[in-house]
Amino acid sequence: MMLREPLALLALVLVPLIVVIWRRQRGRPGVAALAVRLAIVVLLTLALARPEWGTVHSGPRLVVLVDQSASLSDETRAALAQRATALLDEHPADVRVLTVAAGSAALTADAAGQPDPAGSQLAHALAQARRMLGAGGRIVVLSDGLATDRGALDEARAAGLAGITVDTEHVAPSLEDEVWIARIDVPRSLREGDPFVLSVIVGATRATSAEVLLTVDGADAWRGTVALGPGETRVPYRGEARRSGVIRVEARVVPPAGDRFVENDQGAAVIPVAPAPRLLLVEGRTGAGAPLRAALRTLGVTVDVVAPSAVPAQLTPLAPYEGIVLIDVSAAALSLDQMATLREHVRSEGRGLVIAGGRSSFTLGGYADTPLEDVAPVLMEPPPRPERAAVNLLVIFDRSASMGPQSGASKFVMAKEAALLATESLRPEDRLGVLAFDIDQQWVVPFQSLTDGVSLAEIQSRIARVPLGGGTNIYGALEAGLDAMMAQDGDTRHVVLMTDGRSFGDQPEAFAALIGRARAADVTLSTIAIGEDADVALLADLAQLGAGRSYVATVPDDIPRLTLIESEIARSEPQIEGTFRAEPVAPHPALAGLDVATFPALDGYVGVTPKPQAELVLRSPEGDPVLAAWQYGLGRALAWLPGIAEPWAGAWLDWPGYPRFWSQLIRYTLPEPDSGLLQVRVLARGAVVTIRADSLMSSGAPLDLADTQALVTLPDGTTRTVTLLQRAPGRYEQEVRLASSGAYLIEVRQVRDGIQRVTTIGYVHPVPAEYLPSTDRGAEVLAALSAASGGSVLPPDAPLLVDATPAAAPLTLWTWLIAAAAALWPLAVALQRGWGRR
Repeated sequence: MMLREPLALLALVLVPLIVVIWRRQRGRPGVAALAVRLAIVVLLTLALARPEWGTVHSGPRLVVLVDQSASLSDETRAALAQRATALLDEHPADVRVLTVAAGSAALTADAAGQPDPAGSQLAHALAQARRMLGAGGRIVVLSDGLATDRGALDEARAAGLAGITVDTEHVAPSLEDEVWIARIDVPRSLREGDPFVLSVIVGATRATSAEVLLTVDGADAWRGTVALGPGETRVPYRGEARRSGVIRVEARVVPPAGDRFVENDQGAAVIPVAPAPRLLLVEGRTGAGAPLRAALRTLGVTVDVVAPSAVPAQLTPLAPYEGIVLIDVSAAALSLDQMATLREHVRSEGRGLVIAGGRSSFTLGGYADTPLEDVAPVLMEPPPRPERAAVNLLVIFDRSASMGPQSGASKFVMAKEAALLATESLRPEDRLGVLAFDIDQQWVVPFQSLTDGVSLAEIQSRIARVPLGGGTNIYGALEAGLDAMMAQDGDTRHVVLMTDGRSFGDQPEAFAALIGRARAADVTLSTIAIGEDADVALLADLAQLGAGRSYVATVPDDIPRLTLIESEIARSEPQIEGTFRAEPVAPHPALAGLDVATFPALDGYVGVTPKPQAELVLRSPEGDPVLAAWQYGLGRALAWLPGIAEPWAGAWLDWPGYPRFWSQLIRYTLPEPDSGLLQVRVLARGAVVTIRADSLMSSGAPLDLADTQALVTLPDGTTRTVTLLQRAPGRYEQEVRLASSGAYLIEVRQVRDGIQRVTTIGYVHPVPAEYLPSTDRGAEVLAALSAASGGSVLPPDAPLLVDATPAAAPLTLWTWLIAAAAALWPLAVALQRGWGRR
């Protein structure tokens, strides 16, 4: 049975409504009267649905789908059309023929049409045939099964549910020699000044050679003869994004004689290019970032350089910066608010952060348990090693009169507190010395192990009893302390100098010679400048000469904390030195196109441990991290442990790849460019595309009633202007038919209240898939269609039989249902008036 108007059954919802009304009615009629009324309603509803009994064949009983797409040879297409035409001539009333080609215009009611061979829309043809047959009947598909649309299997299932079988006959596709442009692989996006690598993928059915021509933005970029093997051959090209906007890339292959299709001899791609990023370089020491700043500026990158003290403590001032680079910055040089802001700039704002190593960074810079450790892809734990040797630590502190109490806490008291903390942070086998100085020097604690001789309590008591003195002689204190340190045994020998004064009469050359002798003996020196009136520049230079770290304690309370950091660093030995070459762990986008084998040697790095979620990109021969990266919240952070120049990457400054290396590291961390408040995209549907623009005001509300025009530049360079109409709040769109494949530029200009916005995007209209080799197995596809509908797979050139048995006319039931309802009406009236009780 079949219902012609099944939606009429919705009227059955009246049945429960009638029952409810009957139950609430006073003096309601009996149940028998209600039942008769309900029966009348049901009968009339069924009549409105127009039911019919039996199979209906009001039209054709057989629809033949004939493949006329370009994947078949001209001879094969003609032979199939001839078979279908002969059947149509023999059974004009019962047979229809549809061509399987591109677009609905190719679906004709006879085989004499001129279909477009640029496609094989099998699902479309099946849907058309199913609508022709209605319920019951048969579809025969003569095709190679290489469909260019989707949904054929779903259409076959729908046909089966309607009583239509789909029989299929596989026709072998043409196997002629062919050379084609399969695709052009390009970066997803670039920024102005970025180098890039693209690849033209050329396909061939057999080994041959062909000339390949590549143009970039309409200019010839490369031409050459390429040896092709069966399958795909990759032709690389290196270029540079010299301007922001959209780069159009077009490739063409000149195939050898015998090539069948010219339609697939060209391909295109587009690359969006955003303006160069704006970066913030934070220098741990003035001038430390000069090599990197110079390298980035040659690439057109906008760089602002600040000291750690100038790093904003709120997110708003950091908004203009898409990336931040910390160059050998100590955690002590930043406040907790500054570090937390840097962390949230990455995690919440999705920006990039590169931390470059040095003697004041990572573990050496006191990052442990700070927001800098949170955002970094590494843990501030030195790599596991065998039992570490004992540490020799010398604390030299200033006891001159200026260290006495001015107001609040005394700098001298805090310096002694710092020395006391150093005694508590070392292990029993470590050796400690404490030297106080003014004009002269006083050995408060001569070098000794914490388990030998004087007890720890006595050492701390000696430190606490040191009195204030007179003037300041930094050179004399350093000379006495360094000479004593050089006499100590052990691999780790570190000196911490604390002073608030200036050393008069000492020459820089004398300091350099003194510390140079200490460095030759592997002694390191860090300095803590106490107060803003200290000779910060001198102490920073001393720390640099001594391969240590320099700090500024602006308030006395900072002194113990900084000294504790230094003693912890000395105890953990995170500084690993020695010449080596970094080894790659796995391919990584940050190093794409770079040959690690050409990287210069390194002389050291800060020892850390990678976090479990981090990506280890480069490592040392011992397996320690040299370059690590990870996704942190919405942004990315990267750690480069050796630093950007001396002391461990000095050889890199003369390497020609230095600018590109750092450009790629930094750009890897940057967010994807955003076109802002006017977002444009193209929605493709065959040859027709929809240009859609979504526009917002700065408040986030949709921008309505704006004049929106799209200037479309076609592959041949001609232009066309299209008006985008508003379809929804903030949304403007228009359909456009594209006549040819290739790269299109679409510039959308939007004007409202005198304010103009412009966004340019690229779009590639692909070569029809019919002209490209398919990986589908056509015979298997057709067999699946037959199985889904209950049909059969026909042998080659099987006769196309038509059932000659006349179709029985269906029995119309709606008249009988109305007659039954009419017959029940008098009974309903009788029961209403109580005649049944009489």
